[in-house]
This record gives sequence, structure tokens and C-alpha cells, in this order.
Amino acid sequence: MQKSFELTKRQNQAWEVLGSDARHVLLYGGSRSGKTFLIMRAIITRALVHKSRHVALRFRFNHVKTSVVHDTLPKVMELCFPGVGAHCQLDKSDWFYALPNGSEIWFGGLDDKQRTEKILGGEYASIFLNECSEIPYSGRNMALTRLAQ
Repeated sequence: MQKSFELTKRQNQAWEVLGSDARHVLLYGGSRSGKTFLIMRAIITRALVHKSRHVALRFRFNHVKTSVVHDTLPKVMELCFPGVGAHCQLDKSDWFYALPNGSEIWFGGLDDKQRTEKILGGEYASIFLNECSEIPYSGRNMALTRLAQ
């Protein structure tokens, strides 16, 4: 049985901001309020509409892997894009999620210089700084230089 999915009133407000002309968006709210879910939904929507590359970053790579890749991403795919996930591929060598149209969502941590250089060697249509309060300002500035696709 397919689960029903509906945005809350606050998530609808955030969804409107995410779909606006705003270049930078900061969502705030309590833990478990659905911020990461909503942002990943927006990134996947963008990626499915246009062949593009996106990145989700946290300070520590292990945290993005645990929370976004293995928790939030599967939930978003199941609830918002039923059936699409079967046509996607998670590359656990380079840590990106390939969508059927050739779009990619990369995952990385800014805690390891070599890994950071690899991730930031590309250009991205969206950059998601998950738990941005943990990321040094210099890391944020460096990541934003790759917002160019």
C-alpha cells in the first residue's frame, strides 16, 4: 500500500521559497520538522526536470552518508517519486546518486581535504549545506564557488 504524502502548512511556505528566484535559502525550525526532506525533494525535482548535477554537503562525510543518503533520500524517493528509485543508481565509490535522465546528486563532507577537493572539482546547479551551523564559514564560501551549472 502506497503511503500518502502531504506537506504541512510551514513546508508549503518553505516550498514556495525554494521555488522562487531566491539564490540562497536558509530553512530553520525544530529537529524532525522536515527541512532536509523538503530540500532533498526540491533537489530531486530539479534534477528530474533538467539534466543537472547537485551536491549535498555536511561537515563530516560520515554524517551526510548516514543521515541524508541512507535515511532521508530513500524516504523522499518512496513518498514523493514512487517507482523512480528503481531506475536510480547509488555509486558508493564516488558517492553520487544517478537519476534516470543522467542527473546526479553528489554527497560529501568538508572534513577531509582530499575528498573536499574531489567534490569541489565539479560544478553544481544546487548546493545543499546540511546542518550548516556545523560548517565553517570558509567551507561554505569555498563550496559556493562551485555553484555554476
